[in-house]
Amino acid sequence: MSIDNLILLTGRTINQGIALEGRKTTRENVRAAAICIFDKEDFKKLDCMAGTPVKVITEYGEVIVHSILTEEGPHPGIIFIPMGPWANQVVNPDTQSTGTPTFKGMKAKVEVMKGAKVLVALELIKQLREVK
Repeated sequence: MSIDNLILLTGRTINQGIALEGRKTTRENVRAAAICIFDKEDFKKLDCMAGTPVKVITEYGEVIVHSILTEEGPHPGIIFIPMGPWANQVVNPDTQSTGTPTFKGMKAKVEVMKGAKVLVALELIKQLREVK
């Protein structure tokens, strides 16, 4: 199952900040930042259970993260990935001379990836280095 025409936002979260107090390479960091948060109506369209891996695809890249149902909203058509190595795979790298990529407003597609592995930060970075 997949959903097209979503808008991807990224940003910092409290849970992400707590997880980073330890180290960026921990499983806690994966649980806090390797996630995609969905509106309940969009999540129904995915027809999967919370925590199921999904692939988020933008024109800038793709990444596999865990799916999460939001407790906030409603905000149909909008998904959220906390800033970090996973979000960095799908954001617009053009900084428009500011030194900061565009973290908000990318068009995205999401595909359910049952059984796929969500990589920890070091595995994700290693995979990127091997591709180049």
